Amino acid sequence: MINTYKFSPFTLLVVAFLCNNLAFAQIQTDSLSQDILENVYKEVPNTVKNDSTKRSSFSAYPYVFYSPESQFAVGAGGIYIFYAGQEKDLKPSKIGFGGYYSTNKQYKLSVSPNLYLFDNYLYIEAPTSFGYFINKYWGIGDDVPDFENASYAIQNFTTTVTVQIPPLLLFSADRTGLIFDFDQTDIVDKLENDKLEDETLPGYEGGTVMGIGTDLLWDSRDNLFFPNSGIYQYFKTVIYPGGISDFNFALFEFDVKSFLAIAPDHVFAFNMYVQSVVGDTPFYKLPALGGQKRMRGFFNGRYRDNFYGMLQAEYRQYFYRKWGFVAFAGAGNVANTIVEYDFSSMKYSYGLGLRFLFNKQQKINLRMDIGFGSDGSRGIYFGIQEAF
Repeated sequence: MINTYKFSPFTLLVVAFLCNNLAFAQIQTDSLSQDILENVYKEVPNTVKNDSTKRSSFSAYPYVFYSPESQFAVGAGGIYIFYAGQEKDLKPSKIGFGGYYSTNKQYKLSVSPNLYLFDNYLYIEAPTSFGYFINKYWGIGDDVPDFENASYAIQNFTTTVTVQIPPLLLFSADRTGLIFDFDQTDIVDKLENDKLEDETLPGYEGGTVMGIGTDLLWDSRDNLFFPNSGIYQYFKTVIYPGGISDFNFALFEFDVKSFLAIAPDHVFAFNMYVQSVVGDTPFYKLPALGGQKRMRGFFNGRYRDNFYGMLQAEYRQYFYRKWGFVAFAGAGNVANTIVEYDFSSMKYSYGLGLRFLFNKQQKINLRMDIGFGSDGSRGIYFGIQEAF
C-alpha cells in the first residue's frame, strides 16, 4: 500500500504567506531544494519507527516562492519510504527528492537515496544535486561589509557517497564508514562582483574537488525526525588531495545535538556545530555561517572563513492537532583559526517557526521559519523535518 499526499493546509499557508511578504525577507534558494529533502542520515536502531507490514509510503508537496535573484519559482519535494528486504528488523530505506524552476531560468534538482541492506548491517547514502542558481559572496572574515553586487551565478553538480557499517575494532561508535565527495562548480557569471576578480582567490573561476574521508556516529535519539530525548554526536574528516582535485585541502566537522522533553512532544533542543578547513580551499567550500539549518536569519555564506563554530537552542511543541510551533536562537562566528575566534564580534540570530505534521507514523513535519540576524538580515525558510 502506498500513501500519497499532494496538498496540505500548510502548503496553502506557505503560498499565501510568501505571496504577501515578497519584500519582507530574502528567501535563500542557494540550498533550498537539497535542504528540503536532506534527511534520514546516519541512523541507528529505534530512531525510525519500523513497520512490521513492510508497507511503502510516498509523501510529496508543491511549493512556490519569490526572491530578487530567482524571481517567481515553483517546485516540489517529498520522500518515498520503502524496505529493501524482508528481514524482521530491517529499517526502512528512503529516497528524498526536490527541485524548483524559476522564471529567470534558475533551477535545482536533488535526490537523496538512503538504503539499509543485509539486516541493517550495511548503510549507503548518496545525496546528489545539479542546478544553476544565484549565490552570494561578500569576502572572507567575520567583519566583511555588505555591498550591493555580492551576487554571482553558478552551475553546480555535487554528490557525496557514504558507506557505513558497525565498527569492527576501534571506538565505541554506533556506525563508521567511508566517504567519497565530488563537487563540480562552474562560475558562469560573476555579475559585477569585484571580489571574484581576484585571481589569488582559490576557486574564483570554480573548479572540481574530489575527496575521500571517514566518519564516526554516536546516536541515542528516540526518534530521527522529532526526538524527545537522546544525544547525537557526529565526527567527519575528508581529505581533498591535489592529485585528483583542483585544490588541496582537508575538512573537519563535529556536530552534537541534545534533546530534552518537559512533556511529550514539548522539547528543548540544543546544537553545537564546528567546521574547519586547512589548505588551499576554494572560497565556496569554506565553512559558512547562515542558512536554514544553523544561524537562521543570515544568508548562507554571509560570513565565511577557515573556522566556524556556533551554538543554537530551540523549543518545539504541538499546540493544536497537527499544528506546532518553535522558537529558536543562536550565536556563532567565523575565524581564520580556532585561536583567533573572536567572541566580541559574535553574530546572533533568533526567530519563530510554524509546523504541520506531514507524516504521523514517522513524525515528520513540514516547517516554515522566520529568522532574524543581529546585523539586520532576515530570512524565510521552509522544508521537510526540523532544522536539527
